[in-house]
Amino acid sequence: MEINLKIPPKVIVTQEFLLFQKSVEFSLYRPIQAWQWMNQTRSIPDDIDWVRSDVAESWRRCLEEYHLPLGREKSFYLKNKTIKLDKRIESINTFIQLLSSNFHIFLKEAEAILVLTCPKGQLLSQIGEQPFKNTFIEEHCKVNSNWQESIVGNNGIGSTIHLKRPVAFQGMEHYISAFHPFTTLGYPLLDENGEILAVLGLVSKHQESMHSLFAFLHLICVLVNTNLPLSQPNKVSLKITHKKPLNPSKKISKSAIPYQLQQLVNKAVKLQKHKISLLITGESGVGKDHFVRLIHEAGPREDKPLVAINCASIPRELIESELFGYVSGSFTGAKSGGKAGKFMLANQGILFLDEIGDMSIDLQSTLLRVLENSEFTPVGGSKSVKVDVQIIAATNVNLLVAVESGKFRRDLYYRLNGIKINLPALRDCIDKKYIIQHILQREMQDMNDNEPDPICISPNVIKLFESHYWPGNIRQLINVIRATLYTAMDSFITEKDLPEDFLGEIESSAVQNLKQQSIDPERNVAMSLAEWEIHGVKIALHESEGNISMAAKKLGITRTTLYKKIERFDLKKPAMLI
Repeated sequence: MEINLKIPPKVIVTQEFLLFQKSVEFSLYRPIQAWQWMNQTRSIPDDIDWVRSDVAESWRRCLEEYHLPLGREKSFYLKNKTIKLDKRIESINTFIQLLSSNFHIFLKEAEAILVLTCPKGQLLSQIGEQPFKNTFIEEHCKVNSNWQESIVGNNGIGSTIHLKRPVAFQGMEHYISAFHPFTTLGYPLLDENGEILAVLGLVSKHQESMHSLFAFLHLICVLVNTNLPLSQPNKVSLKITHKKPLNPSKKISKSAIPYQLQQLVNKAVKLQKHKISLLITGESGVGKDHFVRLIHEAGPREDKPLVAINCASIPRELIESELFGYVSGSFTGAKSGGKAGKFMLANQGILFLDEIGDMSIDLQSTLLRVLENSEFTPVGGSKSVKVDVQIIAATNVNLLVAVESGKFRRDLYYRLNGIKINLPALRDCIDKKYIIQHILQREMQDMNDNEPDPICISPNVIKLFESHYWPGNIRQLINVIRATLYTAMDSFITEKDLPEDFLGEIESSAVQNLKQQSIDPERNVAMSLAEWEIHGVKIALHESEGNISMAAKKLGITRTTLYKKIERFDLKKPAMLI
């Protein structure tokens, strides 16, 4: 089973948390008073100004579900017996150990340790010199200790296991007082089903460096995702992921590719070994040329030429000489020594015929003959030349329709279509959020190479990126992100920094969606105010993933009012998440 160590789709929650910390008035944020209140009253403060919703909800679980006592740490020591690990988790553990020499200095300066736990909270390994003089923490940083939230209270590692998303707590945000001098952070590594394979965590003595600790932990997860071919170890993954050296001081590797695309690359490389022609289809902008480069890097011809030709951009009268070359004096203006064509340049390598659907019908016959016997005659020449070339063709044209209309030869279509691989549009990708996060991170990394100040993206902008239809696919996404980052007036990116044409596209899409949502298709009438209210509550609950505190904040009402609306509208739990 193939495992995808992707940065979790809900990483936006992490960004919202960091931005919240940056913007909130700390005079109103009172975890010390909140914890003391809880300790005295054995109840959770409802006021959002006391603590973040993550903290309040985790305290509620500790108090009401786990019935954990406050302040008696000795009762929490609990170790598991050594368990037999899944091979995939062992691979992660081995990789982290190999990687550890690259960041020992950071851990020492941050007075932190890095831990890896299994999905049940059992600590598998720790990295870094333990800087803590705290018996409770020392015990829980030993192999086989248990970090589950139900055992040691809320903490970055155990709460990440519970919520399946990145989580962090500082000081008195922890339920158990032994954690109060520390910061704990967790990041989940998920499989393709969204289940936790392992959790990477940090425990630090510093409470003022949350941003840098989260950035470090995020980087480690990216390196794991980039360089660890866990799934059925094969040469394809090794070739792709090991192109870049492991060096935290360098930019994050750009060779990491999404799970869905990796699967298609694996398939294409297997076919390439048998010299089967590939026909790549997909909308304009989905990255067909990028996909071909990945195939070349991972395939058996990686050290041979990759030659590309755009069949739509070359004049009809020149395309034959471009493909097959010409001999000296073959036509007016020809070079004296002749010129090698693309087929010759691609000998023993790959010839990529992009926009093959726009090739003229007369040249299709010539190309068909070359594909049949791998021989061609240069323009003006009399002697045939034999080459060894792997053909990959790509088009955004429906070639079967072109065949039926007589614009494309049927025999050439079946010659090129040894196997057809369709690259999905960005809106249809199963890992769309990861793709957006990956490109955003890559472009921000490039930006930070030239700019001293870090760049923060507002949660609203990220939500816009993740929910947009993207008619121009990945090409449009890259252009919008790049334009936004380089033209923004501030290091905190908001909606006003987005390109005007993109905002216009979003507005047009929003108007269309509003029209569709405001009309009941069965009754063909506008929704009533009550129906709008129900719709708004459902949306808030959906966006907050059922978190009452967060949903109430979005709606601008109290938790009590929201509970009353849920009861009045009879919104049972399944109806909350629409």
